[in-house]
Amino acid sequence: MDGFLNIYKEKGPTSYDVIRKLKKILGIKRIGHAGNLDPLGEGVLVIGVGKATRFLEFIMEESKEYRVKIRFGVLTDTLDREGKVVEEKPVPSFSEEEILKVLKQFQGEIEQVPPSFSALKYEGKRFYEYAREGVYLVPKARKVKINRIELEDKGEDFIQIAVECSSGTYMRALARDIAQNLRTVGIVEELIRLRVGDFSIEKAVRLTDDRKIIESLIPVADGLPMKSSVTMSPNGTVFFLNGNKVPRRLIMKTTPETRTFTLVKVLDSANNFLGVGFLTWEGVEPRKVYIPAE
Repeated sequence: MDGFLNIYKEKGPTSYDVIRKLKKILGIKRIGHAGNLDPLGEGVLVIGVGKATRFLEFIMEESKEYRVKIRFGVLTDTLDREGKVVEEKPVPSFSEEEILKVLKQFQGEIEQVPPSFSALKYEGKRFYEYAREGVYLVPKARKVKINRIELEDKGEDFIQIAVECSSGTYMRALARDIAQNLRTVGIVEELIRLRVGDFSIEKAVRLTDDRKIIESLIPVADGLPMKSSVTMSPNGTVFFLNGNKVPRRLIMKTTPETRTFTLVKVLDSANNFLGVGFLTWEGVEPRKVYIPAE
């Protein structure tokens, strides 16, 4: 049983709680996810089952879409409503024009400091483990990209925004920084992940329907984001499965949209999925090999 699942994670459980339940439903131990979703959050959680777990990294690199409700006037240690209140501050009266001006400052590539409560690691230990022990480390700032940020709703002490962003962008950090630019403090009150790459919330399956979960398993090749593929000759297939670079002369064909210096799906002459490679002028370099069951 190898493939991807588009699961709708409800509010409350952790991403690992979802994995734990899926292990019981599917009767398989090898399961992982393509990007954590906080207990407060709900929506799309992409799951890799069996050999698909080796290919989750390609989905994790895809862009994501969120709907976020930011509550102003309060700051917690976790930057969401689940945490301990560490600061309260008056909420200025700001116009829609002022909000839009601030949101525009976050459009494009920005530097973001991840939350102290995060799954990032320092010296082999996760930041949230330090934080739970009362040691609040500040992660290094890193570059992320906000492709789109739009105002959907506003009230006296909250706004709701739609965000499309690169992998590695923290909505809790974004809420903190937007609030700061509006001369107050703020946290994430509600969070819905609408999309991860091609996995949308409209097609997400809830954990309440065991049969539907099993039936919705997406084959590894179909769930990967690459649109291009290359087909190997028999000798090319042997080269690739052994982890060797495949010279151009052993490539039988490529799809029309295939471009050099991109990741591609690799197929054998019978259209069986072999893995993911990087196409160069010289040939295909294996990036991840999928070895089918005997």
